[in-house]
Amino acid sequence: MSEILSVKRLKKKFGDLLVLDDINFSVREGEFFSIIGPSGCGKTTLLRIIAGLESFEGEVLLKGREIRGPGADRVMVFQDYALFPWRNVIRNVTFGLEVKGMRKDDSLKIAREMIKIVGLSGFEEKYPHELSGGMKQRVALARALVCDPELLLMDEPLSALDAQTRLEMQEELMRIWQKTKKTVIYVTHSIEEAVYLSDRILVLSKRPAKVKDVVEVFLERPRNRFSAEFAEICLKLHSLLK
Repeated sequence: MSEILSVKRLKKKFGDLLVLDDINFSVREGEFFSIIGPSGCGKTTLLRIIAGLESFEGEVLLKGREIRGPGADRVMVFQDYALFPWRNVIRNVTFGLEVKGMRKDDSLKIAREMIKIVGLSGFEEKYPHELSGGMKQRVALARALVCDPELLLMDEPLSALDAQTRLEMQEELMRIWQKTKKTVIYVTHSIEEAVYLSDRILVLSKRPAKVKDVVEVFLERPRNRFSAEFAEICLKLHSLLK
C-alpha cells in the first residue's frame, strides 16, 4: 500500500495552550486508520487540521500536496449527522454534487447508487426527522461518499447511537468501506470499536498530545470480538492509554 497522507512535526496551539506537540505519522492508501486518546487530547482538532479547517505548524501532505485549507479531496462526517432538515434523503445526498455544478439527472443517478450501497433504498423521499439515528448516519455517509473524496474523515460518527445500533453500524461501516475501498481516518473513544474496524490505530497521549504508538491490527475480517487475540489488542491499547 502506498502512502496517501503524511503528517510531520505537527504542532497546534490555541493561544498559549499547546494541544498537539510534534505529531508524526502516515496513512496508507485504502486503509482504515483510527485515532484514539484520552478525552480532550486533541483528536478532533487533528482531524480538523487534516480537513483543512484549522491552522497549524508543521507539514501535512496529501499525496505530496500541502494541506492549507478545505478541499473536495477530503470530506468529514460528524457525530451529529449535520443533515439539512428541509431536504429529503436523496436531496441531502445530492447536495455536494449540486455544489460542484453537476447536472440534476446525473447527480440523482449517482446519489441513488450510493443510497443503495449504504442500505437505504426505498427511503429516498423521507426527511431526517422520519429516520432513526443509524439511518441518519447512513445518509451522512452517502452524502460524503457520493463526492468521491480521497480521504473520508469521521469524527466519532457512531457515538450518539444506542449500544445495539452502534454494533450494527460498525458492521455496516465495514461492509461499505470494503465495497468503496476509501481511505478512512476515524476518531473514536471506543477501544473495542477501533480494534473491530481498523487496520492501524494511532494512540495519542494526554494533552499536549504526542504519539504514544501506532498499533497494527492483524486480525482477519470479519473480526470476532470475543476471541483471545481481539482481547489482547484491546488490553494493549488500554495499557497505552493509562
